Amino acid sequence: MVRGFYSAASGVLTKQRTMNVISNNISNVTTTGYKSQATIESSFREHLVSRRGVDPQRNIGPGSFMTVNISEYTDHSQGTLEGTGRSVDMAILGEGFFLIDSEAHGEVLTRSGQFEVDEDGDLILPGVGKVLDYRNREINVGVNDFTVDKDGTIRVGRRELTRLFIGLQDGDGQLLRVGKDTYLSEEGYRLLNDREFSVVQGYVEKSNVNLAEEMSKIIATQSNYHSCAQILKIYDAINEISVNRIGEVR
Repeated sequence: MVRGFYSAASGVLTKQRTMNVISNNISNVTTTGYKSQATIESSFREHLVSRRGVDPQRNIGPGSFMTVNISEYTDHSQGTLEGTGRSVDMAILGEGFFLIDSEAHGEVLTRSGQFEVDEDGDLILPGVGKVLDYRNREINVGVNDFTVDKDGTIRVGRRELTRLFIGLQDGDGQLLRVGKDTYLSEEGYRLLNDREFSVVQGYVEKSNVNLAEEMSKIIATQSNYHSCAQILKIYDAINEISVNRIGEVR
């Protein structure tokens, strides 16, 4: 009975964390460049013994074990593009991220291309930092009257100014989300070949959250959450009977 009590309690905690992630996706459905997240669940036994290289059926035996959220997964699939008509807005088709020099985390990656030009004429991502070029330098465009080629080359009039940094993390490590639409890599960053992407000026990439899918997920998760909560109440009632009635001396 105790094992079942802990299994139900872990189900409540797991589904609560899952609902938090889904709710965050729904709240960012209109956030430019946002990538949806999901939790990865596993039983605690499977998670523990897999790290120890043990066959659970042979060495431990079958049984009901607690469920845990072992990690979160970010879906980096392409979002749809939306035209804005603003020269400072840019979107990436294909692989890659823009590189931003943020005040809080240093150099970070983002798919959000909703840029602005500050009072110094530098290209910035509001609330994050300054946009960097392929040499990791700040980009000073001076005014909003500039054009961007498909390979990220920025031109002011007929003069080629610089080229945007479009790249990925350097290595196979996972990106760490440090904001709604910004990511950090401890392994550094590398430039992509211009055949792997295309920069589109005057457009932004919308969130890739599928609202209908997220709503169906949260309904199913809430149902599981309430089921686990009801099981907890049943176990609590059984424990009360065990303590107050079965143990009575007559």
